[in-house]
Amino acid sequence: MNVYGLLENKKFQGTAVITAAVFFIVVLFFWDPAVLNYYPPCLFESVTGLLCPGCGGMRGTHQLLHFNFFDAYTLNPLVYVSTPLILYSIVYYFALVVYKKQLPKVPINPKSITIAGVLVLLFWIFRNL
Repeated sequence: MNVYGLLENKKFQGTAVITAAVFFIVVLFFWDPAVLNYYPPCLFESVTGLLCPGCGGMRGTHQLLHFNFFDAYTLNPLVYVSTPLILYSIVYYFALVVYKKQLPKVPINPKSITIAGVLVLLFWIFRNL
């Protein structure tokens, strides 16, 4: 099987998503981004001094993994949007790879993408006022 065939293989995609997500979760659980300096800094904040929509996301996810819900929210409220999507992706691909069952996909259409984009843009603006 060539590389392109491998990348189009649903089992490979599922295994890659599950592996990356579990790795990301384990790293963020054990290594606090607020304490350690080896996580990359936000390029947007470094250049402009303003917070991007993702600033505080890793620290917020770390707090969420330790059940510090208020701290997670104060660092970046968007972790409450992204976390369920990440967890559903893990469950979706796990069901696909292990049980060969396809769960319903999250509905994505131009209208939902536009709404999400506008909400993130508004969040970006208001968090820097």
